[in-house]
Amino acid sequence: MRIITRGDMDGLASSVLLTVAEDVKEILFVHPKDAQDGLIQATKEDIVVNLPFIKGCGLWFDHHISEEEKLKGIGKFKGRFEMAPSAARVIYNHYKKPEFERFKEMLEAIDRFDSAQLSPDDVSDPKGWILLGYTIDPRTGFGPEFQKYFRWLVEYIKEVPLEVVLKHKEVKKRCDRVLADQVKFKEILSKHSRQDGNVILTDLRALRPGSGELAVGNRFLVYTMFPKADVEVRLFGGKTGAVVVAVGHSIFNRTCKVNVGNLMKEFGGGGHAGAGTCQLKPESAEENIGKIIARVKK
Repeated sequence: MRIITRGDMDGLASSVLLTVAEDVKEILFVHPKDAQDGLIQATKEDIVVNLPFIKGCGLWFDHHISEEEKLKGIGKFKGRFEMAPSAARVIYNHYKKPEFERFKEMLEAIDRFDSAQLSPDDVSDPKGWILLGYTIDPRTGFGPEFQKYFRWLVEYIKEVPLEVVLKHKEVKKRCDRVLADQVKFKEILSKHSRQDGNVILTDLRALRPGSGELAVGNRFLVYTMFPKADVEVRLFGGKTGAVVVAVGHSIFNRTCKVNVGNLMKEFGGGGHAGAGTCQLKPESAEENIGKIIARVKK
């Protein structure tokens, strides 16, 4: 079978479990927006994970609140949907395989990482599975090389314990860069972020990926810099001139009541109650950004 997923830590953990439970030959990376827009084709040999449902797939596993309302329209499907902290946890609950028990520590970390149940130390001085998670998170900024790294990690995690994984040169160089670039990334955030009421607005559209203008950095760092804010709206350039809007509740000041996944769904995106994204057309981006900011303001 083939796994169709997104290239993040939840997708990685999900792929580890699925390659234990199923005979998987390939992993395909898909952007959630492309899956949502019906641009991706699937067959009964495909396992769709951590993405919107793709018609024709053999199995589907997801946990995003923005997909819950679509279940009636999807009808019967093989796999599992539930409001769990991670897609990997959905897969764990579905198969209940004894072989999964050796990944219990990984699952607990993925649940915390994907649902942003992190401590200040997890953000400023990450270790273990959390640090590994930043090296595979596409929002950290490592670029397109992650695909080969992702596929390799799926197999390596099954072979050796975490302490050995972290010492491997390919992993260590990424972990070292995450930690080393913290100061530079914080400077970039200071320059391109401002607080408007309870909202942090971070506009990175002027910075070009791969140009050296952006440092590697974890997406939660901004919440340590604006402790009185409870939500961030982050803007950056997307494909074909689109503006990507990523909205997330502060993981330290948990007072924002807006359901972000449902809000992003109104603008063609989706996500969780506390975090989500959408892509806006250039000609209407500014107007819709204003609407999104107004909605998340107290």
